[in-house]
Amino acid sequence: MIMEIKELPSKTNRLRPSALRKRLGSSLFANNIIFHKTINSTNTLAKELAAHGAPEGTLVLAEEQTEGRGRINRVWLSPACENLYFTVVLRPCIQADQVFVLTMVLALAASDAMKKEIGIRSMIKWPNDLYVGRKKLGGILTEVSVREKAVEYVILGLGLNVNWNPQEGESMLYPATSIFAETGIRASRSDLLIKILKSYESSYSRVLSGQINDIYKRWNELSMIKGREVKIHSGQETVHGKVLRIDKNGALVILNDDGQEEKIHSGDVSVRF
Repeated sequence: MIMEIKELPSKTNRLRPSALRKRLGSSLFANNIIFHKTINSTNTLAKELAAHGAPEGTLVLAEEQTEGRGRINRVWLSPACENLYFTVVLRPCIQADQVFVLTMVLALAASDAMKKEIGIRSMIKWPNDLYVGRKKLGGILTEVSVREKAVEYVILGLGLNVNWNPQEGESMLYPATSIFAETGIRASRSDLLIKILKSYESSYSRVLSGQINDIYKRWNELSMIKGREVKIHSGQETVHGKVLRIDKNGALVILNDDGQEEKIHSGDVSVRF
């Protein structure tokens, strides 16, 4: 099949921090943008900056990562000038068991931005991935520092495959895809980034004020594993069950093999399609 390649009118080839700052205006994420053409990992740098007092809203952005990583120290392929790789520093006044809500909100923000900007519909694979069909489109890496039971800072990183065209046979744990591979559209990464950040900021404010009912409903609507049989690897334990929902703290609620509801707070999920 020959794919028709379309160009969006606002397409840009490079990310330009000064232009991003201007377009973000009074946004929380406009005040401290740290940009690198090449970096080992945006999360690694953001974590170092946060530990040394970087303010909330600090945005670490790169054109390329040489040591991009996902959960459980998995490698995240990060070719130059093709995708989005960014991390934000947050300092929310929330309980430690609520931190995972911030991951779900970023997944929603990315999904909504892609739908509005490109028309692509993605789903959330708990706990931190974006999928189209059975192929991985993006991943979120969340890291948190807790001091005396209080959240000191949260690091939220997103790797999103935009204009990269994954090749079959590349060294990837899961089949991968991108916006371009799915649609034939070479999207403006700047436009996507702006929309994701603005959407996230709006939802983040609602989370801090306790207004999460609509957000909670949305992440269940976009869950690709709700109602499915799954296998969850968590530490040394493997659990089987049917996914009932994702609760308001972001935990996965399943009906296990004993017929009991069980909450899973972290783990690696395999889906039985």
